[in-house]
Amino acid sequence: MFYNRTDELKTLEDDYKKETSSFTVIYGRRRVGKTALIQEFIKNKPCIFFYATEANILIQLENLKSQVLKLINKPYLKEMSLTSIEQLFALLEEYDFRQKLVFVIDEYQNLAKLDKSISSRLQAIWDTSFKSKNIHLILCGSVISMMHAEVLNYSAPLYGRRTTSIHLKQLQFTYIKDFVPNLTLEDQMRVFASFGTIAKYLETYDSQKTFYENIQDNILNKNSLLYSEGYFLLNQELNDLTTYFSILETISKGETKIGNIASKLQVPVTHLTRYLSKLIELDILIKETPITETNPLKSKNGRYKFKDHFLAFWFFYVYKNYNFLEINQTDAVLSEIQHNFNDRFVSFAFEDYVQEDIRHHPQKYLDFTPLKIGRWWSNKEEIDIVAFDEENIAFIECKWQNNIAQEKIKAELITKSLPLIGDKIPSYKVVAKEDYLNDDM
Repeated sequence: MFYNRTDELKTLEDDYKKETSSFTVIYGRRRVGKTALIQEFIKNKPCIFFYATEANILIQLENLKSQVLKLINKPYLKEMSLTSIEQLFALLEEYDFRQKLVFVIDEYQNLAKLDKSISSRLQAIWDTSFKSKNIHLILCGSVISMMHAEVLNYSAPLYGRRTTSIHLKQLQFTYIKDFVPNLTLEDQMRVFASFGTIAKYLETYDSQKTFYENIQDNILNKNSLLYSEGYFLLNQELNDLTTYFSILETISKGETKIGNIASKLQVPVTHLTRYLSKLIELDILIKETPITETNPLKSKNGRYKFKDHFLAFWFFYVYKNYNFLEINQTDAVLSEIQHNFNDRFVSFAFEDYVQEDIRHHPQKYLDFTPLKIGRWWSNKEEIDIVAFDEENIAFIECKWQNNIAQEKIKAELITKSLPLIGDKIPSYKVVAKEDYLNDDM
């Protein structure tokens, strides 16, 4: 299934239409939809699609030869053996290039693992011959650290060659209903808080089953696709998995400040800095600071949270309970989910949803279009969402509950907001579960 990605498709199409050569780098987490994006883009275009694996590189090149020969329509070259990337591109020189050729290397990191010199050699091929041809080269990879090392970093062999780069991220909440039709609004929020918005994860969901049946069959079942997803995702990117997994499990349990994480793990704060920075670089975590901070990069008020709801769910319910799940004792884990999932996960996912919805539909909530929006906290107080422009500031509390004491919550919100108002015009709103279900905000 292919939904959204209109901005990314436009970027690719605009690059393809250039009269010069094009070089696009696409990177992002496993299963986020990179290959689907490329497949959509290359429809009705002359293309060579090289899906790199960890198999012998000579076998891969030989398998690719039939694609090339079909494109250039010179069957007498079929006896030619391809033994190097240089020979592959030499064969591509036989293409007439009147229509721009798309050449895709998907899962590029596998090629770089097999041949440590591949990026330097590809750089030489590009610089000496193909950057002057009517070609659109696309390198796509799922191991973000390796894509940085080979292509994106200043010291990378292919640095400076790309004309565009696309960091593909998870989908927005609104696309859940496209992947999983016929969900109730409440189940959409539950899916958001558990399966997240990675395209492949959503495709596993069976709308003919209940939400908890889907959790049991697609995440808790040790033979399911998502059961070991957290492990596979991190194993391909990182060494010292024990430390990384300990950090992530601790964050999943609610310890989001670096000092608290260090205390739980009984290590110095300075020991964690490089691990947390790496997890941010890999799109696993984000570091939040209070939205009113004037210099967030230097703020000591940072909190760490999962960028993807699925991984938070996985570390809290799956990784922590491997001992039960490995021997098929899923009932106890499912019972835990039924007991505390709403409070621990859905309520926070609801805050993220409201924040996303304000960004796209501010008129539903506010009388102005905010320039900045995010959470705020101090040592004693927290406000779910603060949104402001140069003249206005809005304070919003989100409650995944029905029949709440609106006036009491609003009065508390007014008190908490007093130090933040300054010379701006304040407004206040409480968004409850019933508002979302009725969509009458």
